[in-house]
Amino acid sequence: MIKGLFNEKIELITKCVKCKSYSKTYGKFAKLLAVCFATIALASCGNKTDNYIFQTEDEAANAYKSYLSEVRNMGTISTERLVESVNEWQTLRDSVYVCIAKGTTSRPHQNSENTVRMLHDSLRIEFTRLALSQPRSFADVLLIKEMTSQYRKDIELAQAVTDIDPFFISLDSVATCHGNAKQIVSIYQSFLANTLKSGIDSKDQMLAFIQEEDRIFRSFLSHLPELADTDLSAITDKTEKCCLSMFQSAEDGKISYRDALIYTAKRTNRRIILNVLACRDDISQGKVKTEALARAYVWMLLQPYVALDGFSVAVLSDMERATLHAVADRTPQMISNLNKIIGTENDQWQVLPGVLIKIMLTSI
Repeated sequence: MIKGLFNEKIELITKCVKCKSYSKTYGKFAKLLAVCFATIALASCGNKTDNYIFQTEDEAANAYKSYLSEVRNMGTISTERLVESVNEWQTLRDSVYVCIAKGTTSRPHQNSENTVRMLHDSLRIEFTRLALSQPRSFADVLLIKEMTSQYRKDIELAQAVTDIDPFFISLDSVATCHGNAKQIVSIYQSFLANTLKSGIDSKDQMLAFIQEEDRIFRSFLSHLPELADTDLSAITDKTEKCCLSMFQSAEDGKISYRDALIYTAKRTNRRIILNVLACRDDISQGKVKTEALARAYVWMLLQPYVALDGFSVAVLSDMERATLHAVADRTPQMISNLNKIIGTENDQWQVLPGVLIKIMLTSI
């Protein structure tokens, strides 16, 4: 099932991003990401998914029912066992769904489909119970994302990431901009505005954009505490349009979808990591002094666990994974320090990893 998922994701984008305006492109691409897993799984499984082959809908539904009984008998399990079980569930689910989808529109088919849907909802509940059966850590959240990603065994994607990584590593050697916070914001806005005027019409232009944006973004992060109350909506809006223009260029045949997809995913990953590292440094250096700023930093610390999806974690380099896990180990203490600034000894953040895992599981 896994082999070829990368190609199918590109083909899916090719079919979905068929519009000229940024607003329409954004809408379709957002919907694409939301439904990508279900669509790709259905398209790639065929009649057989790994170890499961079903001849009839009843056989598939009974297998799902039997698996639900097994899961209900599970008690407290480790994160490693939870990962194994989630992967087993996804494999079985794909086979069951393919079998049901191949049926007719007859009444029996509808009954089987309804039965499977109810069983699936029950499995979500049971896996949520298992996830919350013992305390989980932020490192557990990352591990589950990584090890249950549908792209984790995609050899072609892994090779593409290996080929692209040197470009992103080289960005660290590009000097940042000079100037105060206000000047950096002005430079940022001008750069984005000029990019929108000139367009991103080739791979070379895409790489040049990513490099210069990265340089300015790192400059921006060095003034993060000072920019807490600054209206940055113009930068956010223009950045979104610049990124969407890359996919529009891919639609126009100027950039390959493969390059647009992987480079933008790697770019986003890098920004998330740079941002959380800047938060770590600011907290340790005592730069976070107000309640409002502390609350903002808590949210930024949670971004890796919220924003990274299955494709995002699949294109992380080994160094990026190690960095994220190192930050995850320090996240509890950093949030505790921020809570002191906020003026609360509330330790409810300790349940956040479990909540984040629950959100992941309910999206399966």
